[in-house]
Amino acid sequence: MYILGYDLNLIYFVLGVFTVIMVVFNGIIEHFENQLPLFIVEAFRYGKTLNGPVQTKIVRFIKVPKSWFLHFYIFSSIYSSLLLITAYRTCINGAKVPGVVFDGLDLVCTESRTEGSSKENILLALVLLTLQCSRRFYECAFVNAKSNSSMNILHYIVGYAHYFCTGTGILCQAPEFISSSEPVENFDLGKVVTVKNCVASFVFLWSMWHQLRAHKIFAELKVKNPNKHGIPHGDLFELVSCPHYFCEVLIYTSLSVILGLSHSHILAVWLWVVVNQTVAAFMSHSWYNKHFQDYPKERRAIYPYLL
Repeated sequence: MYILGYDLNLIYFVLGVFTVIMVVFNGIIEHFENQLPLFIVEAFRYGKTLNGPVQTKIVRFIKVPKSWFLHFYIFSSIYSSLLLITAYRTCINGAKVPGVVFDGLDLVCTESRTEGSSKENILLALVLLTLQCSRRFYECAFVNAKSNSSMNILHYIVGYAHYFCTGTGILCQAPEFISSSEPVENFDLGKVVTVKNCVASFVFLWSMWHQLRAHKIFAELKVKNPNKHGIPHGDLFELVSCPHYFCEVLIYTSLSVILGLSHSHILAVWLWVVVNQTVAAFMSHSWYNKHFQDYPKERRAIYPYLL
């Protein structure tokens, strides 16, 4: 997208802004919370870290139920599936990329983008992403317990932007989806089944499973204590306060390994995920320690034995 004569990469821009906001606002709130207007603190936090109902009118006006997370998992499941189908038709069946797809990717990711990975790796990454989005949809629809928690509309928008940037970012550096790229060889299954891809895929699937386990533990705890928060136990909760965030980091690390260091868009997504999940984990970890005197001292916030 050209702005003032500059070809702006919207994915870099959006994820960069999100990442900077997470770092800056978390630092400011961490050190100056008592001196800040309450609406700034409430706009940044959500769920249990709000410490009760929203008090400021402006944040109450833009708040939505936390159950609306389901909406962007519906979106991401459909969108990632469409991207996967488009990539499959092009990379395996040899179908021509529609002009509107080229134009859309040029608009969002710039005309000067370069090949970031092989079409085999791109297709594998899209398969895994679609699986993750579909599983998260299932989780939100059928596993998570009903909650009265809320979030503001900004968190809601970020959810859509994240999955749009991730799916679009993966596809935009595929060889066949760059108009200036040279013709590529036929799809080679042998390039998919490599040691690197097998290990990364195993870590991805392991992380998906344990993320599901974490959300099931949360749901069971909510059913037992519908009107208050409790201390979760079991599985990776014995090591960290937020295993679901830890698994999210591992999931996107796996995608980054599959696509490689030349795929700059997945690295931008990975950096955003690491910052976002780490900050959110420390907020939750701090809340648990503040509200439960018997909270396990050996637990870390997000990274086992480290942080």
